[in-house]
Amino acid sequence: MEKRDKTLIIIAIAICVVICCLSPFIASGDPDGLEKSAEDAGVPENATKEVVASPFPDYTYEPLEAIGEVGVLILGVLLTLLCGLAIGKLVQKKKLS
Repeated sequence: MEKRDKTLIIIAIAICVVICCLSPFIASGDPDGLEKSAEDAGVPENATKEVVASPFPDYTYEPLEAIGEVGVLILGVLLTLLCGLAIGKLVQKKKLS
């Protein structure tokens, strides 16, 4: 990988972390997407059964409040990047063999 590519990746990761740090403070408190559609359809909140409990419901870690939201978002970004890196390495390994 060229130095230019590494620099670009580091800048992209930094931008992701900045967005994670700002998003809890600028995000709308009004529900949207699937949650809003369920409310509009009159589906009660406890109408569904959890198959697996979420480790961080509503993208937050309750004891830390807003800082917990930032931490959970950064953790999500890092886990996603690591999964992408692992998949990329597997694909690269298959191409080489």
